[in-house]
Amino acid sequence: MSFVFPVSQMIFWIFKFPEGLNFHLISKLTFNTVIVVIFTTIILISLSFFTNYGMRISKSKLLNSITNFSVSGYAIPGIILAVSLLSFVSFVSEFFKIEWFSNIFIGSILSLVIAYSVRFYSLAVNGIRSGYDKLNTNLDDASYLMGYSKFGTFLKVHLPFLRQNLVLIGMLVSIDILKELPITLILRPFNFDTFATQAYIYASQDMLEYAAGPSLFLILFASVFILFSRKNILKGF
Repeated sequence: MSFVFPVSQMIFWIFKFPEGLNFHLISKLTFNTVIVVIFTTIILISLSFFTNYGMRISKSKLLNSITNFSVSGYAIPGIILAVSLLSFVSFVSEFFKIEWFSNIFIGSILSLVIAYSVRFYSLAVNGIRSGYDKLNTNLDDASYLMGYSKFGTFLKVHLPFLRQNLVLIGMLVSIDILKELPITLILRPFNFDTFATQAYIYASQDMLEYAAGPSLFLILFASVFILFSRKNILKGF
């Protein structure tokens, strides 16, 4: 198991240099990381359900084309995506002479969530789509005959069936957000750090021993997400 030695080395550095890891810092990093993970995951899952269910009931080629184009965000490097967002916001702000527009998006959690959503939308939408591909449309017709509305069918039929996909999507998106560095470094608010950015800051200052703490917590959170998703998925078998 090739990860055992690096993890044991990080644990050794934590005990040798405890001043690099304190309760206040860990609490702050945990809060910041959890906030962006929760907000982005909820938005991505909601958009993915809305998009896939919209395509299922409307059979819209336009919506399908827009969705296929939007998933290309995962292929764009994070640094390019972040710079593009900053350039777009600055252009709109200067062209329309609205300074508050740039104040809202530049250096805010909102910009982080938007960039994360564009970057990882393909993970969420394809995960929901793979579940819908296994769900026969005859179940929808049967639900309508039983008196359920379209929204009722979504709640009573689709959501229970797609529960495992939902857990997998949450796990994948959360892990990717946890370790995403370029977007967070460029778009983060002032004095806002996550475990990934804090580890990078320590490493860039040649303080590798201090970087062990945030890195280890990054591994810990990712492991928790994986174990939680595995436990819930196995319940379905």
